[in-house]
Amino acid sequence: MQIHYYMLCYRSEALVASHLDPEGFGRYMAIGTRKLARGNVMFFEIDPGLRSSYFRLDDIAQRCVAHPDGSPKRSKYISVYRVLEHLPLPVVGNLYLGTVDGRVLELIPSEPDAASQQGGPNLYQELCPVTPLVVSAASPTSFVELMTNPRNPISVPRIFFADLILERDDTGHIAGYLPYSEPMHIVSCIEELQKGSDKPTKTVSRNPSMLAFFRTIRRGFYLGDATGVKYYRFPEKRALEVEHSRWWRSASAS
Repeated sequence: MQIHYYMLCYRSEALVASHLDPEGFGRYMAIGTRKLARGNVMFFEIDPGLRSSYFRLDDIAQRCVAHPDGSPKRSKYISVYRVLEHLPLPVVGNLYLGTVDGRVLELIPSEPDAASQQGGPNLYQELCPVTPLVVSAASPTSFVELMTNPRNPISVPRIFFADLILERDDTGHIAGYLPYSEPMHIVSCIEELQKGSDKPTKTVSRNPSMLAFFRTIRRGFYLGDATGVKYYRFPEKRALEVEHSRWWRSASAS
């Protein structure tokens, strides 16, 4: 059986080997195991030709084997620590978003375009290897440069984050349909940025709620480091309702 590599990148990070294809793996991680609490799942497909001195891969064919009855090995964990920093951008492929009932949406990476580079204020949910919710005056690419610059007091080798909807009503408040737990605090952080704060980014929450997370995605997801940025465009609402209706109904409920 063919061995696939997947990197889990939601709430925690892990590199996993599996005989399942991406849709089957996403369904299994959402509803086919008792090891995880019920919830959404996100993962990257990793180049099966991955070579690494950090990950133990030389004997993976002996460790990731079918069950005695011939059924596929659904998951064999390779690493659960410092995974993203040891996966260079070229080996990271498509991104998959799984809902609580096992629906899986595939996003294909592309180069960031002008529409994906709007400046701030922006609301970013960092996903891996750190997880704060922040507002930032920086465009997504500039945010990657800021967060992965080792000359800064705080930096990470590589970062994955989502760009979230930041719609405000006529009074300046966060739109009521958005499920953010502290909307007034978000507005306060934005106002501090707009007053000319010496920091281009301000933390909203160090441990944010991920309630109805997929409903809050605006432009999509970004993965980047000093070598470049991969942009995973999120479908427009009409495409979600027409082309991915089952996934969207499930995502909207979770």
